[in-house]
Amino acid sequence: MSSDSAAVSPFDRLEPSLFTKLRQQLHPIYVKSFGPIAGSQHHLDRMTDDSLDVKRSIAQLSLFEKESGRSLRGLKLLEVGAGLGLTVTTARLRFGAEAYGLEPGGEEFSGTYELGQQLLDGCGLDPGLLVNGVGEHIPFPDQSFDAVISSNVLEHVADPAAVMKECFRVLRPGGVCHMVIPNFGSWWEGHYGLLWLPHSPHWLGRLRVRLAGRDPAYVDTLQLITPAKMKRWIAPFGGRIEVKGWGQALFEERVRSLNFEEYSTLGLAKNLLRVFHRLGVVTFLLGLARILRWETPIVLTFVRTS
Repeated sequence: MSSDSAAVSPFDRLEPSLFTKLRQQLHPIYVKSFGPIAGSQHHLDRMTDDSLDVKRSIAQLSLFEKESGRSLRGLKLLEVGAGLGLTVTTARLRFGAEAYGLEPGGEEFSGTYELGQQLLDGCGLDPGLLVNGVGEHIPFPDQSFDAVISSNVLEHVADPAAVMKECFRVLRPGGVCHMVIPNFGSWWEGHYGLLWLPHSPHWLGRLRVRLAGRDPAYVDTLQLITPAKMKRWIAPFGGRIEVKGWGQALFEERVRSLNFEEYSTLGLAKNLLRVFHRLGVVTFLLGLARILRWETPIVLTFVRTS
């Protein structure tokens, strides 16, 4: 269903010198923000490169189309937590969506908002498509969008329930919300790239990270989201939404096939899964995962019905 074969890659319009400039500016931001949690310099370099990898944005948007059963072409789309605006750019130039992004700016945040405006301008798009704001207070009117997406953002916000309420508010009837969120009820913590005891509270998470020789302070900045918490946050929407899925089938397919990209620390996770394949225990573990909701990430997709 993806529209990518008919359009132009954003980087076809991006001067190599601007790409280099963006990477040079982004890397020290990541060193400052993530240096204490990264396992190695390679980890930091990979995070920087992944943030500027158009294939990752294509995969995110293609996943929306797969999980929602809808083409993005012609949809008015909002990305909450748009970072550098690469997915917004890709959605417009490659998928034909009328895409906008929401990203906080200012000194207290990482500085990606300003770099995102440079990226949009370098791709021949209006930098104003990337709007300065937070998910708890989305600066758009009610029922403004056909689709709201977010990837690996909800665990970083101050009030996830308020963000979910706002995403619902700006969706039109028939619109789709598509959220990708790490599952802290699973065995994997992707920010640090470590095995994780499911449902660990913050104090136990800090202990786990400290034992791995990493700075535990970042744990306290995370919302430790699980499927049960997500269900509580969408419960107020009641019969006004139809849940299309939680990502369980996607998780099982990826575990069985090992067909997923090794972004950030996922190469370590894939190596661990290869061990389980050699031991012949994958089917057994997936059975437990289905019961205990170990799928990661959570991929929540719902339609606003009214």
